[in-house]
Amino acid sequence: MQKTTRTLIRQNQGPFFMPLGGAGEIGANFYLYGSNDYWIAVDCGQGFINNPSGDPQVLIPDIRAAKVNGIVIRAILITHGHEDHIGALPHLWKKLRCPVYASPFAGELIASRIKDNRLLNQLHTINPLKTYHFGPFHVEWVPVTHSIPEANGLLINVAGRTIYHTGDWKLDPTPVLGRTTAIKRLQAIGEKGVDVIIGDSTNAPISGHSISEASVQQGLLEMIRPLPNRVLVTCFASNLARIYSLGKIAQQTNRHLSLLGPSMQRILGIGKKLNYLNDFPEQIQPQELGYLPRHEQLIICTGSQGEPRAALARLAEGNHRLLELEAGDHVIFSSKTIPGNEVAVARLMEQLAIRNIQLLTDSDSLTHASGHPAQDEIRQLYEWLRPKHLLAMHGEDYHQEAHCNFAMRLDINARSAKDGEVYDLSAAPKLIDAIEIPLIQLENR
Repeated sequence: MQKTTRTLIRQNQGPFFMPLGGAGEIGANFYLYGSNDYWIAVDCGQGFINNPSGDPQVLIPDIRAAKVNGIVIRAILITHGHEDHIGALPHLWKKLRCPVYASPFAGELIASRIKDNRLLNQLHTINPLKTYHFGPFHVEWVPVTHSIPEANGLLINVAGRTIYHTGDWKLDPTPVLGRTTAIKRLQAIGEKGVDVIIGDSTNAPISGHSISEASVQQGLLEMIRPLPNRVLVTCFASNLARIYSLGKIAQQTNRHLSLLGPSMQRILGIGKKLNYLNDFPEQIQPQELGYLPRHEQLIICTGSQGEPRAALARLAEGNHRLLELEAGDHVIFSSKTIPGNEVAVARLMEQLAIRNIQLLTDSDSLTHASGHPAQDEIRQLYEWLRPKHLLAMHGEDYHQEAHCNFAMRLDINARSAKDGEVYDLSAAPKLIDAIEIPLIQLENR
């Protein structure tokens, strides 16, 4: 960062926006907002790439660029509990040493990964639709639907500007678990006017409307009901709604339910603690599955992204200590492959196919729904909020450019942000600097 720019952001109210992750790639979301030399961060996530072996490798944002340029982060505001939004906290929180604000569900997920009480004492629970003050920033968490409970957009008022940071979102009228989108609040925000949207671009190239989680529940029921043998469903452990749906499907198909993988058990425990799973069926311990007929078993497990240490990878290799898949069993992939994990997932599927395991994916029936908005939803949100400007983020270049093109067709001034760029948001977003800040690859997962 140039000295003139460093002086500008320290002596002027801005506001300023600087993504250090999540703008130009999927994952590693870490966005800085500054005004009058006071800086906050939105999210602190991890990303993935593949090693030459095909094993997913964790990436986290590099905060040195902020520190070298005199930026002190005073608070981290979490939009929701997915790993690409909270996964870097265990690695970076000790360096940042600032309070973290999150919803109860995201807070429990963070706390389950943090063992240092000094850090846990800095974890604060927010209430949605209430305004919180951070220096010159006034911030409100606005509930939205996504593929995890308690996702939020952030309404940020600072230096006379109104900014809406979308986080991850979709418009799902039947989300299975959790609140629906706070439509009336979004409409009220739009009545007063939004200067800049910092917007999720993941599905901006896709026309139409995203699929409801309730539709996925029905699709999985129709797929599982006629299957003759053991059924194993792999999905993201954080997708509590999907786990809940599979619990219901186990009851409807007269199958006993079991969960494999410590992260699955961790999420299940948090869901029960926060009263999201009050009517969830009792699960069978994995070591007891051998006493049950195969057609009475429904297993949910981790490993949909080809993670080498996850339960599904060990089952594919035939070395899981509690369970062995047999020819004719069914494995359903109830997830989307994260960009960067394609090689690992393809290798996993090949290992399962060699063992004569029957693979079922979204190409066979409805097994998954994205948590991100397609174009009809983006149009609807922007009609409610009536923004003047868009800075596209949360996507690779292709996603962000598609988002900008779509927004401009709605007469919204739009441009695509990249990691390391510094924007002045005091008027139309103005690029004032750009620095090279590659993500950091962790030594060990």
